[in-house]
Amino acid sequence: MIRINRSRILYVFGLAALFIATMPLVAMAADRRPAMYATVWAVLPPIVAIGLALITKEVYSSLFIGILAGGLIYSGMNFSKFMNHVMIDGFVTSLSSSGNVGILVFLVILGMLVAMMNLSGGSAAFGNWAAQKLKLAAVLSTQL
Repeated sequence: MIRINRSRILYVFGLAALFIATMPLVAMAADRRPAMYATVWAVLPPIVAIGLALITKEVYSSLFIGILAGGLIYSGMNFSKFMNHVMIDGFVTSLSSSGNVGILVFLVILGMLVAMMNLSGGSAAFGNWAAQKLKLAAVLSTQL
């Protein structure tokens, strides 16, 4: 059972709301060519995603917020352009490629296998086995 820490969730959404609230300042600073193309502002969405991932330890939600931040910056805070860029040009286009879907299916199956190993105790058993064997290997390697 996954425990949900309400304060951490509120913290993540608070940071995301604060970030989104400051986006009009960035949009006003950009001119009408593709927003932040080849500028320092282009690294802002990855920094936000990495920072949120390190702070919250929630990688998927942090990456999603980084994607949304990049879409907002790219669209110049225009909601229709934002939805078109993120949904149509982003998610739909990437999921319509057979190569991308194959990788996605592989990753989902791999994630299911890892979750099943964790639930069945296979990871703990392997950890115990490796600790015993590595202790013996460490003793043997120091003797040489």
